Amino acid sequence: FLYSALFGTELGGLITVLCFFFNHGEATRVMWTPPLRESFSYPFLVLQMYVLTLILRTSSNDRRPFIALCLSNVAFMLPWQFAQFILFTQIASLFPMYVVGYIEPSKFQKIIYMIMVTFLIYIITLSFILMFGNSMYLSYYYSSSLLMRWAIILKRNEIQKLGVSKLNCWLIQGSAWWCGTIILKFLTSKILGVSDHVSTF
Repeated sequence: FLYSALFGTELGGLITVLCFFFNHGEATRVMWTPPLRESFSYPFLVLQMYVLTLILRTSSNDRRPFIALCLSNVAFMLPWQFAQFILFTQIASLFPMYVVGYIEPSKFQKIIYMIMVTFLIYIITLSFILMFGNSMYLSYYYSSSLLMRWAIILKRNEIQKLGVSKLNCWLIQGSAWWCGTIILKFLTSKILGVSDHVSTF
């Protein structure tokens, strides 16, 4: 229903129904495996993607969708430790759209800000309270990626003032994010002494 509502047309509803039927095995997987952690998280992922799409489609400055994004992110991440990989992929796909100008810088900055607030709430509640100070979550690619994106957003005007072509400006931002994320991730792992990434790499 949420996905068909995003289309806003009868054709969109038809496509959604067809996708459900062709993917019936995976779409109904939750009811056959209720104890799995991802089964509890999946409905919140659908809600989170719906809210994020609404934010990207509208130009209003209403705070409620951003608060809903924050809450749905927290609800999605809390039951399932691997949720951060999905969110990392999601933000990684949004970043090129921001770099080439498809997403307004101010809107992307608000999205990243709310996601960083979400991650902070997640770290405080899960790592330092529920898991007694487990620092592994701080050393994931997701946290390093968020910090690098925030830094690139803050330095965007300075990068544009370098006098390079638009293509080179895109390449500089993309390379800075990619290399910075990897370097920051390994530095964080080294500082925190986290080496057990066999199941979460």
